[in-house]
Amino acid sequence: MFKLSESTEIILEKIHLNILKFVDGTRTLWSEEQLQHIPVIEEPEESKGLGTPGEATPQQEFDRLWNYVYKMQYKCTNSEYLGGRAIDRDGAYDLCKEPRFWERANDPNYKCLMYSFGVGNDFTFDDEVANRGCEVHSFDPTTDLPDGHVRDSGVVFHKLGISSENIDKDAHGWKMRNFKTLIKELGHNGRYMDYLKIDTDAPQGGFEDTLMQELLDTGLYKCVRQYAQEIHLLGPISNPDKLKRCRNIYRQLTTLNEHGWRLYNNTDNVRATRIIQKNPNFQQIQNKAGMVSKGGAILWETAFVNFKVESPCKVE
Repeated sequence: MFKLSESTEIILEKIHLNILKFVDGTRTLWSEEQLQHIPVIEEPEESKGLGTPGEATPQQEFDRLWNYVYKMQYKCTNSEYLGGRAIDRDGAYDLCKEPRFWERANDPNYKCLMYSFGVGNDFTFDDEVANRGCEVHSFDPTTDLPDGHVRDSGVVFHKLGISSENIDKDAHGWKMRNFKTLIKELGHNGRYMDYLKIDTDAPQGGFEDTLMQELLDTGLYKCVRQYAQEIHLLGPISNPDKLKRCRNIYRQLTTLNEHGWRLYNNTDNVRATRIIQKNPNFQQIQNKAGMVSKGGAILWETAFVNFKVESPCKVE
């Protein structure tokens, strides 16, 4: 029998405390402690008995998504609500600064990376993240700025939009790119996406479901540390196309949950409605009743953290 040196024992203990997980040929280190502290998601009580997701009635499918966004899956203990218009914070989003999700808390010299899709003329959130040490790229084909414009904060503007396809000029004359192509074209292959934000408008609602689907199809959800989006849900949900989109968004959200993503913040965006109706006390619940049969719009600003970041973004 022989006795191990103290330094060897420490090394072996560190090896024991790590789990080697292979996903698509990529080795990933997750500590036992990390794996044990991924919050368990409990189905909202209100959603029990709503039928099978994807097969239920329009009312049940809408109620299921509604219940989902109002039940937080994690509590970030150190967060900042950044940007937005001074009058009502429209355009603001949450940044979780816990070390597990914000690498600059571990290394102040770390150069984080953020993509922000949909800015209009409001760069306040993007500027705030850039001022915290991130390389920030903002995308919007509708904004009247030249492609490549660099703001005082260092934010780089790109006059193009997010899409499922790569198009140099669509029906609106806009340049469109998918997420993986942008990572490659901008030279970010091999880097983590520390923050990914999308708040875009489209006839069907927005492009958030397009981006979520690409993340799932490509596996790029593995390299995103934090994700924020405004969910644009248009009624009437009884319309087959709108029902399909409602179901898809719920499926995408819950599939991302299966991969370690947790919802930790939701803000009802009823700011425009309050202005239009001249009612500063208007609440989202007042939009709910007519969504299935009459129409309307529901806007949710949601934020997620990823407990299972596996590797940097890699695209061919």
